[in-house]
Amino acid sequence: MNKEITFGYAVSTVESRLLDNVDFLAQLKQVTDPVVIVNQFRTRPLEAQKFSENVQVINSESRGLSQSRNIGLSTIDADYVMICDDDISLMLENINRVKEEIQKNPEAALFFTQLKKTTGELWRQNYESKSFSITEESFSALRRIQRINSMEQVYNRRFLADQNLVFDTRFGAGSEGFQLGEETLMTWSILKSGGILRYLPFVTRVHPPLSSGSVFSVESARAVLAVQWKIFGLVSLLTFSGYLLKSLFRKIT
Repeated sequence: MNKEITFGYAVSTVESRLLDNVDFLAQLKQVTDPVVIVNQFRTRPLEAQKFSENVQVINSESRGLSQSRNIGLSTIDADYVMICDDDISLMLENINRVKEEIQKNPEAALFFTQLKKTTGELWRQNYESKSFSITEESFSALRRIQRINSMEQVYNRRFLADQNLVFDTRFGAGSEGFQLGEETLMTWSILKSGGILRYLPFVTRVHPPLSSGSVFSVESARAVLAVQWKIFGLVSLLTFSGYLLKSLFRKIT
């Protein structure tokens, strides 16, 4: 029988914007698992006394989402960590099902789930209906990991620590480099390090329809090219062309 796992939430917010999300705040009061909230701020620190004893608040003057993720993951005392932005809500019943699945098969380094929009639609219409694992760096696997949204991810924190894996701070919202792609590079790093990626077909979070990667711009295209170049090398010239054509088609239709 597997050892009882511990589960937690690493929440990223800026200037205490989490306080504006009443639904998510109410859900955080319901959970008894460890929660770490990283509030990156200049003028609006987050008061720890607003939260329960299982919630740790870290006010940080660091910049960038990747920095926030790294602080949260290195601080929280939990085996498996669901990362959260401050504009989401949780599907707590489905999260309990995810915990049960992890308890039965805890070996994966990253679990990824489904995500729903606040409009009620799934984030993607072609989510797989059954669980599966990704265990090697095949071309199809490397293409698939680029469709994994950060709000679908649950990390095996011990694996990250053992492999010294952290988010690349040149990528992600608020960084000085590229404004997206940090979750894809982390997923790739896990796979390169021999970690198993495990898909669980449950909706665990609800997110507004727009995200940093869903709106096409020169900045987002630049970031996608940088990510694909790191993963595919010269082949990225082909994969990026496909991304560019698809994005331009979506923009004009």
